[in-house]
Amino acid sequence: MRWIKLLSALGKARFRTKLNGSETSIFNFRVWVTDIDISVMNHAAIMTIFEMGRADFMVRTNFFKIATKNKWFFPNQAISVQFYRPLKMFQKGTVYTKMSFVDETYFYFEQKIMRKGKPIASCFANGLAKKGRETIPTSEIIKALKIDLDDVPTDRHALISMFEGKNEKMTEKIIDDWIL
Repeated sequence: MRWIKLLSALGKARFRTKLNGSETSIFNFRVWVTDIDISVMNHAAIMTIFEMGRADFMVRTNFFKIATKNKWFFPNQAISVQFYRPLKMFQKGTVYTKMSFVDETYFYFEQKIMRKGKPIASCFANGLAKKGRETIPTSEIIKALKIDLDDVPTDRHALISMFEGKNEKMTEKIIDDWIL
């Protein structure tokens, strides 16, 4: 069911208003029976909603169109999610997605799920563009998308440093120091 929801979001995004790199994508959804564990939306379903928000953003900024043409793909490097409140079956929510920062390699996205003005979950993710094993510089993508450089967030803010520091510590602890 989650694949159907993701494909549906991709299809609908093609007919929605186009966005530039500095605008926020707003995507409404409803919790279905297949999204819940016993009575509330499960974490995997929430992660799919965040993925749908990023997909909506990428389609509406022509990211996907350029990627298909150039045979690029966009793996996430790291994702940090915070859960605040549950969503129950048939409740509606809204996911907001914006590009937070761009450096030479990565695009950083901030996301939040809201319901009736209250936060449900937040997400911070970074990803890059690849073609095979080659990493595509973000400057090449920005040029291909014909995005005005004024619309690209290049001010490195505190959230970026916190995110990267946390990811380095996780890698060190889980990958480098793992004891079998």
